[in-house]
Order: sequence, then structure tokens, then C-alpha cells
Amino acid sequence: MIDENNIAVLGAGSWGTAIVKMLSENTSKILWYVRDSKQVDQIIKTRSNPKYLKNLELNIEKLLVSDDLDFIIKKSKIIILAIPSPFIEHSLEKYKDDLNQKIIFSASKGVIPKSHLVITAHLNKYYNIPYKNLGIISGPTHAEEVASEKLSYLTIGSSNEVICDFLSKKLQSSYIKTSISDDVIGIEYSATLKNIYSILVGISFGLGYGDNFISVLISHCTKEMILFIKSIDDKKRDFSHSAYIGDLLVTTYSSLSRNRTFGKMLGEGVEVNEAISKMPMIVEGYYATKNAYEISKSNQKDFYIIDTAYEILYNGASPEEKIKKLSLKLD
Repeated sequence: MIDENNIAVLGAGSWGTAIVKMLSENTSKILWYVRDSKQVDQIIKTRSNPKYLKNLELNIEKLLVSDDLDFIIKKSKIIILAIPSPFIEHSLEKYKDDLNQKIIFSASKGVIPKSHLVITAHLNKYYNIPYKNLGIISGPTHAEEVASEKLSYLTIGSSNEVICDFLSKKLQSSYIKTSISDDVIGIEYSATLKNIYSILVGISFGLGYGDNFISVLISHCTKEMILFIKSIDDKKRDFSHSAYIGDLLVTTYSSLSRNRTFGKMLGEGVEVNEAISKMPMIVEGYYATKNAYEISKSNQKDFYIIDTAYEILYNGASPEEKIKKLSLKLD
């Protein structure tokens, strides 16, 4: 039997905070790694996370909050990663031996820059963690809406049905509906690709394109996402499930999307590096674009929407010219 008191959440951004809230509905003790000791003190003192989702009142009696990652890892059996993907390797690399026996679920979205792999693939290859001990938490779910208890949907993905079922029950509530899946690859790549497409949608909004064009662009993003995932793994899957298309839609249409916000700045004329510096949170779609582009070229495939994002983000191409050129390929 799995001990519910051995669940740890690593990361204290908006999504990490939202996961802690969800777990606190059904769990008596949650281990929470918060990197900044001052932030730890603030969380304990104010019963909230003043840096992110500051209006969310936390059930502090259920939390063991610490900036000691070594302590949190040793105390835990199940670890939920909510650290931005570009920082995961730096945070975890010295704990490879300790993590080998843990069950690790990634709630982060994107790729590890060092390996250009999605998170579960990276942990399997470089940390020797078997896939039966790896999984993902995904879905069209903004942290801000979880904080205000607006109805949201999560998918818990792993080849380990027992752990999926356990975490599903720990995360569900009156405002969180959960489902389980064994399609880790498909869902993780969907969660990665949708951030790329969200940047392009944001650029289009910033350039002044309207809803008519945006709807056509998103429909083509959907088609390209499906083709890309099939090029990685041609497993039969229902792409209409919320973990695929639903996640794409919420990230491309919502003003809460950081990737869409970043793209909108680019469309309005802000340079890439300046826009990155202005963002309060990591823009994971920026890193995901390079990964997806390199995968497509290594597989000798052409995905013109990903190519467009890469040209703008990494080759300094004009957003206005590239979106105009892209529009000619849509129908």
C-alpha cells in the first residue's frame, strides 16, 4: 500500500502551488520543496505563497515546507516535479542515486535543454529510472483557475496503473476531474508542442490578426501536432481527449497563457531576448521550439508551423513577414 505522507512537490511557482492545493484536499501531509528560504518563511507566516497565487490560502498544517532539497527527496517516495523544465537537470543532477528508487511524475511541460528530451525520457535515459516509475500530470488546467476552484480537468499518465489510480484520487475534488492514461509520450509531447503554437498565436494577436485567422491557424496547429506525435510514436490514440486538443486550445486562446503573452510581445515589436527578460515566469515554448525543430530535421520531416516559430525565435526572422508567409499556406 502506498503511504500518502510520502508525496513531495518540487517547485513553488504558480503550478507547484496549485498542485499543493489540490493534494491538500485529500492528503494529510505534503512535502514541499521551495528553493528560496525567504519564500519558505513567507509561506509559513502568511499561509499563502506571496510570490505566486498570493490570494490562495494554503492549509499550512498539512505542509512540510523546506528549502532543503536533500531532506525532501530522502523523505519522499513519490515526487511531483513542478520545476520549470530548463532548470530540472540543474536541480536534480546530484541526486541521481537517490532518485533511482523514487516514483517521479512530471507536472512540468517542455524539454530538458541539455538532452532536448521530454522530461520522462530524460529521466529514463540519464537517471536510469524505469518507465513504470515515471509519469506525467497534464491537462487544460491554468493554475489561476485551480486557485479559484473553477472546474478543471487533469490527466494522470503512466504505464503504472496502480500509481495513476492513486494520484488520480489524491488530486481529484469537487473542482478537479481526473482521468488516467498510459499514453505518456503522446500527452507529454502534446503538452510541449502546444506551447510552441501558443507563441505563434500570440504573435498573430500582437500583429493585429483577428479571431477568424487565429481559428484557422489553431486548426492547422492541431493537424501538425497530430502528425508530429505520430512521427515519434504511431500508437493509436484519441486526440479529441482533453489532454491533447483541450490543452492546446486553453494555451492558445487564454490570456492567462504565458507563451501566448510572450508571443504577443514579439508581434508588437519587442525583441526576443527583451521579451524573455520581461516575463515573470519561464517561457517553456521557447526551449520546446528548438527541440521540436531538431527532432523534425533529424527525422527528415517538415513541419512548417514549427519551422516558422524557429525562424522567428532563433534566426531573428521578422514576425510580420513569417506570419504573412505562413498565412499563405493555410486554408
